[in-house]
Amino acid sequence: MNHAAILITALILPLAACNNSDGGQSAGSEGGAGDGSTVVKLHPLERFCITYKHTGTLSGTSTQCSRKWGTESYTIEDLAISMGSISQPQKSHKITIGDTIYVIDPDKMTGTRTRNPLYDQLINADTEQLAQSMMAAMQLKDTGEDKQIAGESCNVLSSPMGVGGCYTDSMVALEVNAMGLVQTATSVDLSSFGDDANYALYEQAEITEGPDIDAIMKKL
Repeated sequence: MNHAAILITALILPLAACNNSDGGQSAGSEGGAGDGSTVVKLHPLERFCITYKHTGTLSGTSTQCSRKWGTESYTIEDLAISMGSISQPQKSHKITIGDTIYVIDPDKMTGTRTRNPLYDQLINADTEQLAQSMMAAMQLKDTGEDKQIAGESCNVLSSPMGVGGCYTDSMVALEVNAMGLVQTATSVDLSSFGDDANYALYEQAEITEGPDIDAIMKKL
């Protein structure tokens, strides 16, 4: 597995590793996507909002918020990529609504729209089995160590492939390590989903069709 594939897997692991015994969907009338009678669950928590500090060649801060059991989320990044003495600022506002991913430049108010190729797999798969397969592929194991980060307890996972992190029992990432990049939670709110306006910013931006992520992943 090459570096790009490792990073992609590390990013989707929290979704795939949700301990959702009903296969990702459950009956209900509110939250999630669907026809109103079924709630799609991509995460065991209905809502949460976390601020991270990033260190390494990619440094800065980000805020990640989620609602409706992970079917809607946004990430606001204010980062800088450093290469030697050169530092390049990188701001973005990423929104996921169901199977659609928006990546917006908040300064220019332009962005792209792409389809998440993993969406159908995540909502229909046995999520526990999918998580085990991904963890095995990355040789990712629970070290048995617990940590306290931003007032919350988490379990430390590590891999000889350079990917790891610290996750709560409800699969909230408090720390993520991938290829020398580290993001660590500085603030955790498990009762908030953030600002409604941040989920709808794409409605105000000039949106064009983005790359075919499914085709890109198949080439990795």
